[in-house]
Amino acid sequence: MKHVVALLFILTLFSCKKEPEVMPTDDNELITSVELVFTDPANVSRSFKFRDLDGDSRTKPESFDTLKLVRNTDYTVKIYVADESKGTLKDITGDIEEEGDVHLFVYKPNPASLLAIQITDSDKKALPIGLKFNAKTQYVPGSGILQVMLKHQPPLNGKIVKTGDETAGSTDLDLSFPVVIK
Repeated sequence: MKHVVALLFILTLFSCKKEPEVMPTDDNELITSVELVFTDPANVSRSFKFRDLDGDSRTKPESFDTLKLVRNTDYTVKIYVADESKGTLKDITGDIEEEGDVHLFVYKPNPASLLAIQITDSDKKALPIGLKFNAKTQYVPGSGILQVMLKHQPPLNGKIVKTGDETAGSTDLDLSFPVVIK
């Protein structure tokens, strides 16, 4: 009887298949500061910032600007991101650009008519990154929000995740800037 139990134990042990371990190939960014620079057709730039030095979304940020824009205006926009959690400014915009094949900024105005957004930069595979974009304000004064997300989409188990679709990957950043159009 002991031999039968031992044999069943050994068979059970070797017949179990271990699921392959999912290994991420890249870490998320810690972003404590974001700056959106809007430049109008007269080459006048306005900067709007978000700053949360402790990086904790449960505490109030040090600053969170309202985007104050002019109606019926075309803007070119650049976004800059940094990590200030260790007491010094570490600009990570260049890192995101360099690793553009695993990053995607997503911009969602609400209401949708508030701003028309078109991303103008792309990675090596011609997929959008979103560090640069064009924004056209609506024709009439109004207000709403501009949700700014940074998706982190590294390969997973050797398979490419970034396809230009915002649903894949994890989220490094998710902010909703208030917007006022005059």
